[in-house]
Amino acid sequence: MIDRRRGFTLIELLVVVSLISIMLAIAVPSFTSFISRYRATAAINDLLQGVTLTRAEALKRGRRVVLLPNDAAHNPTAAGSWINGWTIFVDLNNNQTLESSDTLIFKHPELPTSIAITPPATSSTPFGNANYVSFDGTGYPRKVDGTQLKGGIVVTDHTGSTTNLRTLCLALYGRPRIIVDTPDGCSD
Repeated sequence: MIDRRRGFTLIELLVVVSLISIMLAIAVPSFTSFISRYRATAAINDLLQGVTLTRAEALKRGRRVVLLPNDAAHNPTAAGSWINGWTIFVDLNNNQTLESSDTLIFKHPELPTSIAITPPATSSTPFGNANYVSFDGTGYPRKVDGTQLKGGIVVTDHTGSTTNLRTLCLALYGRPRIIVDTPDGCSD
């Protein structure tokens, strides 16, 4: 009787393991790049949604609505870090501080630690040296003093050796737009 054992030889197993290793070595960097692009896109889309909601609420309510970093919402002297999330509220007394008399609309949580939010290359702070977004009751972006607000903010994801960036630009008439892979494309 012939003894036929089923199974793999050591050489066959080593060939399969080698092929799997090669395929993983090719796929992992591509997957890391995909994750970085996804995080940058998700963060900028969240911010775009916040700006759009701020403008819509200002138009709906016919009064000033503000979007600013969470830590600046309760402390007007704080510069505020966008990485800590942002707050949208109706600013009844025009002081950029969320108080009990103001109406809270939305509060966004912190972003992933791989995300960095910075001003464009031509500005010292996001949104034209304002570090906030504010729309008046007609839907136009305005600073606290009533002057026009324009500019942008850059969202960058650093995952491994991959860097992806997106720029959110705000036009003089209030329309936000996203520019991919350009740190300073906010010229009108």
